[in-house]
Amino acid sequence: MAAPLHGTNEGTNEPRPNPFGNYSLLEAQQPKAVGSSAAVRESPFANYSFKEAQQNDACPSPTSTGAANEGVPEAHMDADTRTVFVQAADSVSGGSMHSRLESDTHQHYGMGAEMGSSYSQQSGVAMSIEQYAIRTLYEEFRDRAAAKIETIVELRLDREPNLAKHLGHGADATFDRTLEKLGMLARRRPRVIIELLLVWRKTTIDAADEDPLESIGGAHDPQQHQAAALSRAHYIVRERKSLVSVYILCRALDAVVAQLDASHLEGDLGDRLEELVFGQVKQVNPANLRRSQNRREIQDLYARMIGRISGIRFSSMSDRFIAELERIPMVSSSSDERIVELLHNMRFIRLRVYPIDALEESAAFLLSCAKFYSRTSGSLRLKHAWASLLTELLMPMAAVVDAEVNLPELVQAIDIIYAKAMKMAAKVRHVTVAFPLAAATLCVSRRDIFHQRWLSLLEYCIQRLKDKQFRRVSMDAILRMLWVYLFRYPESTAVVLRRIDSLSRIFFPATKLHAWPKTVPPAAFVYFLVCAACYSFDFASRQLLQNMLQVDSGWPGTSRDIGDAGPILDTLNP
Repeated sequence: MAAPLHGTNEGTNEPRPNPFGNYSLLEAQQPKAVGSSAAVRESPFANYSFKEAQQNDACPSPTSTGAANEGVPEAHMDADTRTVFVQAADSVSGGSMHSRLESDTHQHYGMGAEMGSSYSQQSGVAMSIEQYAIRTLYEEFRDRAAAKIETIVELRLDREPNLAKHLGHGADATFDRTLEKLGMLARRRPRVIIELLLVWRKTTIDAADEDPLESIGGAHDPQQHQAAALSRAHYIVRERKSLVSVYILCRALDAVVAQLDASHLEGDLGDRLEELVFGQVKQVNPANLRRSQNRREIQDLYARMIGRISGIRFSSMSDRFIAELERIPMVSSSSDERIVELLHNMRFIRLRVYPIDALEESAAFLLSCAKFYSRTSGSLRLKHAWASLLTELLMPMAAVVDAEVNLPELVQAIDIIYAKAMKMAAKVRHVTVAFPLAAATLCVSRRDIFHQRWLSLLEYCIQRLKDKQFRRVSMDAILRMLWVYLFRYPESTAVVLRRIDSLSRIFFPATKLHAWPKTVPPAAFVYFLVCAACYSFDFASRQLLQNMLQVDSGWPGTSRDIGDAGPILDTLNP
């Protein structure tokens, strides 16, 4: 069984700090006071994973008899939307109807799919309620999305609007709730909801393509330069509508997928959803992403969606990435750019350690990545992209592994990655990515491998503490290895306390009254003290804290000595 995310400090109910569910020292949160027995001691690292959509609102339901049959007038719907609604009603009599959505690749972000639906026969009353809920919620989504598009289109055309500011999570609470309700309704009818979203995207772009030039403002001027200006303005508006509609579609699909499980994505629906999302990732043009921040934001939304889908269909989604990496020839800078972008989109994939089938799939995927990484040569950017990706894959895994580290495939993958990472760590230009990766591999290694290797990496990191530009990554690697050493693979108590004391003399030198406060976040030093106190509170309070407070030398003008501080320090012990 996997180890819990947080261990328990001996003698108390306090959870031990764990740095692996989180990642960055740069956005540290201060741990709770050591002396508070009720407080949870949190890791001072920002969380790796993205937040799941909250599920607070219920789907709309009819409020009166007969309301289920009223809904929204059919005249207000386009033909494709009406077809999808008819599918839901058609299943009442046991029939089925299939809608075909044409593929649209407008400005690379075109969305479309050929998807069919048929449902098991339901009672007439239950189906009419579902039909009403779907229709009402879809109309609410369509109207709010149209208002968002119009608002952004009306912004000045000479500047690219920040779509995340207008459409991102938290920008509009009402719109966020609408997307959450769509996701909850998708638990009952995932195929219908997904089809409606794709139809909405297609019809939105079709309407944008049909807008006349005069809609930009003024009649068409016969002069050439004015005609060119109108044409350019029309292109900008059409492109802006396309990007906004894709951004909204990605947020809606993400909210839907967040509510689904394996039973919802079985068969062709899961395959087509994977193909839809992965197709946008593998066909992206890196040059377009460099020119437009909004396109980068959209690509990140696709990557998050891939992370969600991989949590349900890990094997098939990971196989798509490996197959695509094998198809890209590593012979040119353009190939390197494509691979780097593909790796960037893999960072939300999460490796799982249980059940055993999921662990074996994760280990096989990691082994394939390790082999690609070991063959990487020449391109600095490609090496760093692989190192960063593998670090993000391994760190969450390091928080929960236990006996799983003995799986042969996982052991083989870790050995390959560690050898390459240490080779890179010897060169200054790779230190910022090699140290975190080497530490991550040790944190998911077997006990004997960890004790054999961690001291050499610790020495590397301590040496790099002298370099201002490497202090943060060095401190980060030290703290992660220290947590594993103290709480997962400890040696005898005397040896462990000597290690803690040695590190404390490095972090808090007796000859200085400060310890690099401008280059290393204070939370890193606080976290070291918390780890030490969780392992042995008596040692931390009487050796480390007293030395830091200089209790043994007394305060100016007083005769206070170390014996006087004992009762005060005892009150800190929870």
